[in-house]
Amino acid sequence: MIYGHNGATTGPQRGHNGATTGFQREASPVTYFEWTSAIEIGHTEIDEQHKRLLLLGEAVVEPLMNSTEHKPAAAQLQALIDFAQEHFAFEEGLMRAAGYPGGDEHAKYHASLLEELRTYCVKVRRGGHTNPVGLISFLWHWIILHIGSEDRDLVVWLKSQEPDGGG
Repeated sequence: MIYGHNGATTGPQRGHNGATTGFQREASPVTYFEWTSAIEIGHTEIDEQHKRLLLLGEAVVEPLMNSTEHKPAAAQLQALIDFAQEHFAFEEGLMRAAGYPGGDEHAKYHASLLEELRTYCVKVRRGGHTNPVGLISFLWHWIILHIGSEDRDLVVWLKSQEPDGGG
């Protein structure tokens, strides 16, 4: 048997003519939370914080994929919330200091992300049902897509404001 990243085994795959093509690894959503150079936005401190967010996101997703209950632990969610608050405060401080024109909207988005994370955390603490696919999707859209768009735009703008024009 071949074991995927999440410990699941995969069986033989069939080609178009029905012939067995061999075993293939099952894709794991956890791999969506791995740092790659494509996620890097070019600001050393923000990139380091994003790496930590990815690790914390992976720690939330891992139990969803590998436990029989498919529930995140409240401790992992709270750790993600705590660090996200620190990270958002850092980014928002940069935006205010630089006079970033999209700062208010960016900060509102951060607040909505934290509110949704807190809602998931409360559900988990109360023993309520959480939708694993919904949580994974939320985390992926937040961490990956937000970094790739809003945070990247912020860093591009910050660099354009540097005395040498960011280049």
